[in-house]
Amino acid sequence: GGHAPGIIRPRNDVVAATHHVLMAHGKAVQAIRSASKTTASIGWAPVGVTFIPETDSPEDIEAARRLMFDFPPTECDVTSQYYFNNSWYSDAVIKGEYPESGIAYFGNDMVEIQSGDMELISQPLDFYGVNIYFGSAPVSADPEKLELNKRRIGEPRTMMGWPVTPEALYWGPRFFAERYGMPLYITENGCAGMDWIHTDGKVHDHHRIDFLTRYLKSLERAIDEGIDVRGYFQWSIMDNYEWAEGYSKRFGLVYVDYETQCRVPKDSYEFYQEVIKTNGSSLPDAIERPIH
Repeated sequence: GGHAPGIIRPRNDVVAATHHVLMAHGKAVQAIRSASKTTASIGWAPVGVTFIPETDSPEDIEAARRLMFDFPPTECDVTSQYYFNNSWYSDAVIKGEYPESGIAYFGNDMVEIQSGDMELISQPLDFYGVNIYFGSAPVSADPEKLELNKRRIGEPRTMMGWPVTPEALYWGPRFFAERYGMPLYITENGCAGMDWIHTDGKVHDHHRIDFLTRYLKSLERAIDEGIDVRGYFQWSIMDNYEWAEGYSKRFGLVYVDYETQCRVPKDSYEFYQEVIKTNGSSLPDAIERPIH
């Protein structure tokens, strides 16, 4: 009920609705391909939870990978809601089947799948898009450390209250590429900041520059290791009306005075312009935690 139109429905209705949304997606793919005068490149951009291993040990990596596609993600510090899941939607679209763990979890609430449904849902796609803003707390294979709601005290957070976890832009693409074997686009990434026009008439958002530097360096690591990332979309070019937050959160590279519509490029605007011009070579090295 948090998003418009604020309707809360029982679980069986939600499961049926998601199934029909996925079928609508399949019909949309068919419609685009049949109507395109040139060869279309079609993908989609679901949203789930990105899990981050505590270390680069094979055991921790496997623990994070397992949780990334578990159903439901009940051990996730981000949410335990069954609908905020990677494999339920993506396995259906990419593999043509719902995960067995999800079917068992829903039980009597599971939608009745008609003949041809999964074939329609799993229309071939050309790329996998994903919105990634943050990830889980570090995941350990050690059962005694598996308290994923435990985050580092005083960790940085954006104005949305979301933790700053640049590693998510490495592990997310890596895990999605391993499971689905498709080219990737980061379709949304950015941060809401405490932005206003300073006394010099400018908007100094160094926090956003630091955020983008850290996240883009993590994405660069994924690319350097061979992950097929085709593109990255920063959210957003200007402050805007957010779906559930209204005008209270500012994600833009350009500041917008909502009463006058006056627009002021922030410091991050110039920074990101240079990132684009240099294809990322202008990015400084990112330091995860200062050492004193």
